[in-house]
Amino acid sequence: MNKILQITLCVLIPMLVFNACKVTKKSEKPIVIKPIAKLEEQGAETLLKNIVDSAFFGKWISGKATVNTNIDGDKNNFNVSLRICRDSAIWISVSPLLGIEAVRILLTPDTVRFLDRINKEYKVSGYKEINDLLYAGNLDFDIIQGILTGSLFVYKRNKFHSVYLEDQYYILSTLSKRKLKRSLEEKDPSKPVIQDFYVDGNNYRIMKLAIEDNRIQKSLETNYSGYSYTAAGYFPHHSITNIRAEKNILVDLEYTKVSVEDTLEFPFTIPKSFKKAR
Repeated sequence: MNKILQITLCVLIPMLVFNACKVTKKSEKPIVIKPIAKLEEQGAETLLKNIVDSAFFGKWISGKATVNTNIDGDKNNFNVSLRICRDSAIWISVSPLLGIEAVRILLTPDTVRFLDRINKEYKVSGYKEINDLLYAGNLDFDIIQGILTGSLFVYKRNKFHSVYLEDQYYILSTLSKRKLKRSLEEKDPSKPVIQDFYVDGNNYRIMKLAIEDNRIQKSLETNYSGYSYTAAGYFPHHSITNIRAEKNILVDLEYTKVSVEDTLEFPFTIPKSFKKAR
């Protein structure tokens, strides 16, 4: 059961090892924002507001995706069906590429439920057990939701202090305003956590997320691409996540279909013949 849970969570998350608190989005329709000249001079608050106001905002979301994972050389491929009620529930059905459903998962803000159809077992737990299984930090519902939808989140309640212009992207960073201190701060033990969002200055879409936490010797990098328009704004159809922690992990997730719905159901019934997993 643990092997199946570990691989499945890589599909679902993808393998997030960091704790987050959500950034609340108040808008109920997309806001058209004109690019700001010399955005790095406007400061972090301006860029942060534009990212939030321009973000995907669907409440009920359904999708299908293919996922390739590589955990220290152990490669696996899956098909995934996904349903989300924003801030409330995430439902996942995982199948081998040519097979029937193997695992069903239902996440709520305080509970994780697994249904293992291969071994006819089930598990109901909190997030601590999942973090232990994944050698993770403090994984929670909000960060899973944020990564799956390409949304902004804040790691360990850090604050964004500055905006840098690097190549074609603006970088919203937790580093200080003074660029000359950047290389020093990366090694400063009093500021061991660095979080950067790489943002397209023309439309404020997040193109890359990078987090390095020297306190727990873990780093995460996610690259987003394939943005396309939905009824709730632009959605990233492709993401590649690299994790460097106790294990080296790569997760390549590509949505083949994303829909914004009026409402969705989240079926999860434990058959009487299934046993509780240890």
